[in-house]
Amino acid sequence: MEVKRVWFVVRSGREEALAVAERGVKFLARKGIEAETLSQTPLPPEGPDLVVTVGGDGTLLHVASALYPQEVPLFPVLLGGVGFLSACRAEELEEGLAAILAGRAKIERRSRLLAQGPGFSTTALNECALVGTAQSRFIQVRVHSENEEICRFGGDGLVVATPTGSTAYALAAGGPVLSPHVPALLLVPLCPHRLGLRPVVFPDNITLEVEAEQASLVLADGDPVGVVSAGEKLRVGRAPKHTLLVRLPQTPSLFARLREKLGWP
Repeated sequence: MEVKRVWFVVRSGREEALAVAERGVKFLARKGIEAETLSQTPLPPEGPDLVVTVGGDGTLLHVASALYPQEVPLFPVLLGGVGFLSACRAEELEEGLAAILAGRAKIERRSRLLAQGPGFSTTALNECALVGTAQSRFIQVRVHSENEEICRFGGDGLVVATPTGSTAYALAAGGPVLSPHVPALLLVPLCPHRLGLRPVVFPDNITLEVEAEQASLVLADGDPVGVVSAGEKLRVGRAPKHTLLVRLPQTPSLFARLREKLGWP
């Protein structure tokens, strides 16, 4: 991948992250590459060749959403936190940038979700969730796909996740871990009042239709994006564009991360 212009994006107010980003800007300047630090969204419309996020997974998810539908490679650099999606740690920034410029990095295409409801349309890298509002935490939910009823239950709501998001909210709710390369959608009920109900894995070429009997809040990667009133439908399927993640030779594999972050034996 040819790199001529780079953005370093940090969450505003994080002085430590700004310092790391400035290190990267100076490193690239010595290589004759244009680079700048941004700490706000929305991002400028004309994207660069590479975007470096400095922070945790939350920063990456936020920037990936702001960039969509541009398929600009994202190089996530971890500064504290869990960093399940990071490519390297902050102290390895210059080494990572050198590997990218030398052509030793690879790009992984990660699928996103497209969630559409009355008055809103959004995408998510990890998951979309339908949950109760402050007025009614308990909701009755029905899920259909291709004119077939999948399930009907009462509980806290549900999560629809990508394979990338299978290690996030969906995992905490009891869902399985999926390889990020599996073309799938994951449906995970949240605290269902039916003990026999379990998570379901679908092919990613379908659209799930979700309807609740009570007004419900829609979350995309943890951020509230809309409200679905009783009887209205939320449609969730694969988004037409991807998020591109830079992986370095030293970036841990999925199962190495599970051992490191989640204590797998």
